[in-house]
Amino acid sequence: MFNPQIDSTENSNENKEIKKQRHPIIICYDSTTKLPIDLKQVSYIVNIQSGLAVVQIFQIYSTEQNKDQRELEYLFTIDQDSAVTKMIVEIGDQKIYGIIKELEESKKKYKKGIKERKIIVLSEEDQEISNIKKVKIGCLSPGKSLKIQFEYIQPLQVYLNQFWKLELSPLVDISYLTVNGLKKTYQGYAQQYAFVKHHIDIQAIKLNYKQNITVIINMQKPITYAKSPTHSILLNSDINMKEKQIDLQTPQNQLIITLDTNDPENMEPNKNFELLFSSNDINSPDAILSHTKNEALEHIKYCATLNIIPKFNEFQIDDAYQSYINGLNLPSQTKIQKGSYIFLIDRSDSMEGIRIEKAKQSLILFLKSLPDDCSFNIISFGSVAIKMFDIAQAYNQQTLYQAIMQVQEMEADFGGTDIFLALKEGIYDENYQKSKDSTETLNVFLLTDGEDSPKEIINLVIQNQRPETRIYTLGIGNNCSEYLVSRLAEVGNGKCLLVRDYEDINSKVIDLLEDSLTYYLKGFSLIHNIENVSQIIPDPKSITQLKKNQQLTLQILFSKKHKKENLEFKINCYDPQLNKQISFEIKMNLKSSIENEYFHKIAANRLIRYYEKSISLYAKQMDMIMINQKFLKDQDIINLSLQNQIICSKTAYICEACKNQKVLQALIKKKLLISKSEEEDYQTLEGVANAKKFFYKKCINNSMEIIETKEFVEMDEDSVLHSSTQSLQYDQKQPNRLLPKQSIQFALKPKILQEDYQMLSYFELIDCIQANGSFLLEIHIEEQLKLCKLDNKYRLQDIYWSTVVSLFYLELFCQDSKSSWQLIYNKAINYLIKQGINFYQIKAECISDYGKIFKNRKI
Repeated sequence: MFNPQIDSTENSNENKEIKKQRHPIIICYDSTTKLPIDLKQVSYIVNIQSGLAVVQIFQIYSTEQNKDQRELEYLFTIDQDSAVTKMIVEIGDQKIYGIIKELEESKKKYKKGIKERKIIVLSEEDQEISNIKKVKIGCLSPGKSLKIQFEYIQPLQVYLNQFWKLELSPLVDISYLTVNGLKKTYQGYAQQYAFVKHHIDIQAIKLNYKQNITVIINMQKPITYAKSPTHSILLNSDINMKEKQIDLQTPQNQLIITLDTNDPENMEPNKNFELLFSSNDINSPDAILSHTKNEALEHIKYCATLNIIPKFNEFQIDDAYQSYINGLNLPSQTKIQKGSYIFLIDRSDSMEGIRIEKAKQSLILFLKSLPDDCSFNIISFGSVAIKMFDIAQAYNQQTLYQAIMQVQEMEADFGGTDIFLALKEGIYDENYQKSKDSTETLNVFLLTDGEDSPKEIINLVIQNQRPETRIYTLGIGNNCSEYLVSRLAEVGNGKCLLVRDYEDINSKVIDLLEDSLTYYLKGFSLIHNIENVSQIIPDPKSITQLKKNQQLTLQILFSKKHKKENLEFKINCYDPQLNKQISFEIKMNLKSSIENEYFHKIAANRLIRYYEKSISLYAKQMDMIMINQKFLKDQDIINLSLQNQIICSKTAYICEACKNQKVLQALIKKKLLISKSEEEDYQTLEGVANAKKFFYKKCINNSMEIIETKEFVEMDEDSVLHSSTQSLQYDQKQPNRLLPKQSIQFALKPKILQEDYQMLSYFELIDCIQANGSFLLEIHIEEQLKLCKLDNKYRLQDIYWSTVVSLFYLELFCQDSKSSWQLIYNKAINYLIKQGINFYQIKAECISDYGKIFKNRKI
């Protein structure tokens, strides 16, 4: 078994861009007029199996009134981890079945069909944005009805390691329509809007149809919990039974979920569908053994799929669900992973203007949200790298104050950008090399516009990679090098987020910090007794960490030559929190194998995506998989796509008229007698880099919620920057009294409407947070909180009571920005708990009374 070398004609392409994701859209339109075709009806049928969902979408379009022959196009998006497995186009009484063929062969066949005026359909993956699929429907005859059915498979998501999550996007993401209406728009949305507008007249989109959804859960574990945060649902144990929904007091091996037709909002076409479901055994390892009858796959006839969701934290199931509703990925009772935090802030000339202000804003929020009992340091870099403190400092009120004061004075005046130097001197120094046996987690946060040469930087991180060291990147600005910051986070065990010049940054800061606080497993290995293994996807050694909200899925594919009936698997890993090795043992029997090609297809899709990703990252070897080949080349990927009948960048669906499914299977089988095709030349679609920069005016109403004006303003980014940094004298006698007041607020300060009464914004309130989690309020803040008007019947000390009331205020009046203050909220609750104060009891008794104080005010 090998981590294969890559032999690809694309590997030398130094200018290859990372394929970007886009918001969901599934739409049919006239390729000439760009007018969308009216959709009459859409139905989803989802079959959930062990670890994956098989999604079928049935659509009926209004085309019977067409008087001329037309060529239509069909645009749809799916997640990168999903694989399209079936496409059927029904025109009148004729069914057109999709068959995967080589891309160029499919294009030639389509052009030939158009010339011969045949009904023919071509579907291919967009060469710039791989999760966008394009379908061309040629020669649609007048008066013919149009029905489109396609199927895809996607892995299930995990939430808090206690739920599986299914998410179905609407056919047209609402963002495409709100951009047209000038609502909640920023640069990223404008680019997406421009991309879609190039193909479709968005103004003509009509959402006059209803969507119906049926979910069938048939896993190997009994389902004990199922709720939808977005829809009213009915639960049943049998799809043919119509009795009143069951309550899951008795676990169900099969569960049928349908929409409640009595709820008029359920069928709305622009509504995202979310479903959370669970089992009492969700944290127990499970496995499924499947096989295929596909003769082209005899060398991987069997597929053993192993799934593990670790138990890091355990909450009451209803509390965990409520955390999801509230947007909390880290509930207050979560045990957190502490360590050392190093912040690298780019102060090069290219960060001048709004970018350095965003970096400062995010850095201060990072600092305020840090857990107690950690250490931290800040490194400014440009053409030089300078540490704020000689060594990392213990996190307390004094060091927090000192750091914020210095951050406020920062400017983009460090010359050029040298991220390599910052990492070399700030992270990978002599002390780092001497601490190889340290178990402390080191969390590094890089705040940059990413304008630097990537190769040397990435190699430095790879050479010094450890599971305990995590590199998080926050790419700032519209022209940030997405490749550099995303690749750094990937090889550094961390996470990458991008923030555009006029996009809110605070929630993304908390997202990164929250990820660094979660528990994890590391050091994975796999032991098994299978002979003739052909593929292991992914290679367990390539998994540096398994964190919260992640499921470990290993797929072992092996030949039909294997004869031993009893199959044994043992997954070993290390738990740094418990400081011990742990193992998961799974046993199966060869005779228990079920015929199911979906697991082979999802494994093939993962291998293809790993291959394409490796090429985009200029890798020479695929460390993510183990296969029984020393080399992988483009033709191997084409063969894999053809054999499994899943689309990739080098293949396409060509839909041909067939009498029935048997004829279709015969065509597929014939196609699987693969001969080597000529190398294909791929052209990258012209991007939307020249899209206009839009900025919309914001103002704040009484409750400090953002509202939009009715005009787009095209502006130079620096013209909107109005720095108003304030500094306060530090009282040496009372070092814990005040923090500087610039902090979280973006430098462009909003105007207040109805100035006779102003509600506090969340960033004004969390300016008062102290390092230990308490809220130390200034007099004018106390007045706006109406602190004295709520009876302190528990006779708590002032510092405790002000903390309690501050939390009340955040919860009642700052829900829209909860993702930005959730870690501070948790930090304050833990502070109260340490003081022996039961916040939840006080909240239950007092928060409604506190809300009534504001009842007569316009919030």
